[in-house]
Amino acid sequence: SQPVLDFEQMETIRNIERYTDGKFKSFEIDITYPVAWGKEAIEARLASLAAQAEDAVRAGYTIIIVSDRRIDAEHVAIPALLALSAIHQHLVNKGLRTSTGLVVETGSAREVHFFALLGGYGAEAVHPYLAFETLIEIAENGKLGAETDGKKACKNFIKAIGKGLRKVMSKMGISTYMSYTGAQIFEAVGLAQPLVDKYFTGTTSSVQGI
Repeated sequence: SQPVLDFEQMETIRNIERYTDGKFKSFEIDITYPVAWGKEAIEARLASLAAQAEDAVRAGYTIIIVSDRRIDAEHVAIPALLALSAIHQHLVNKGLRTSTGLVVETGSAREVHFFALLGGYGAEAVHPYLAFETLIEIAENGKLGAETDGKKACKNFIKAIGKGLRKVMSKMGISTYMSYTGAQIFEAVGLAQPLVDKYFTGTTSSVQGI
């Protein structure tokens, strides 16, 4: 009914092969890279992510998890939206997109608009682990009142994001999340046309930029 996965659901997706007797298999793609590689490394890394995704689909993996979970002092993450869209567009171009589902595990998704963007550029589901971990910590510190524990806080967050996405979709005249996935009903502002053409193919970019 909505695309936000909690911790348990994410673990199920991660181990989906065990739950489905091998009918479904998930493959994780790490979208972080060493800080030492510098900013020039991002394009090469995106190309390697796309190739990894293609190989995984051809090898029979039915769910690809795009994750920035391994971010630390030595590793920087490619923005989840950029990595997701690069992988999505590559699979579309290779005629493989319908053979797999894309799940994004990211610390960067917090507001409704972030989830809407990820959905619009190909994410069938999103696991915002940092938002959940933050809510749990706030709840445990008693800042959400005695009634609300970490589990309830996460449940409320999922409900709120779900309602927000329904509002966004209904304004665009879209009735199901499945129809919204990969619909790209956005305009880029402040991104250069070559970048948009390569990684957000088909998106309008009237105002040029970086």
